[in-house]
Amino acid sequence: MRRVDAGPGAAMAVKGPHPVLLLTLVLLAGWLARLGQGASYPQFLRQHVDNPKTRARDDRTYCNMMMRRRGMASPCKRTNTFVHAPARQLQGICGRAGRHAGRNLHNSNNRYRITTCRLARGSTRPPCNYRGGSSTRRIRVACVRRLPVHYDRTL
Repeated sequence: MRRVDAGPGAAMAVKGPHPVLLLTLVLLAGWLARLGQGASYPQFLRQHVDNPKTRARDDRTYCNMMMRRRGMASPCKRTNTFVHAPARQLQGICGRAGRHAGRNLHNSNNRYRITTCRLARGSTRPPCNYRGGSSTRRIRVACVRRLPVHYDRTL
């Protein structure tokens, strides 16, 4: 940007790209960067795969420990599910071990052991306090290039 001097006492005018266009470009770049981060197999593994399941006294202790360890407790993530299966099995959901469910979503044919961690009431900022529950369920994931990149839901 250049400043144009109109003389003593005059207001300075700014020349350059239109501010709305500049803001739009910044927001678009941020959105694209966020989209790229959210669609990553390594991030999926970090956030959702724990095999074998890490030992803990109970599901509450497990969730508080794992959410901190995996970097999802600052800020406090509201809900997260850990799948206790080998990564190779979860990759299969994007192929023959799953059924297409629209867009890039795939439902697992098999049931998996999971632990779902939910933020406890009143715990809105660190230190986060989670409650957890374990079950065996089918799951839905989003796939890119035949790899799971997003945990969508428990079925």
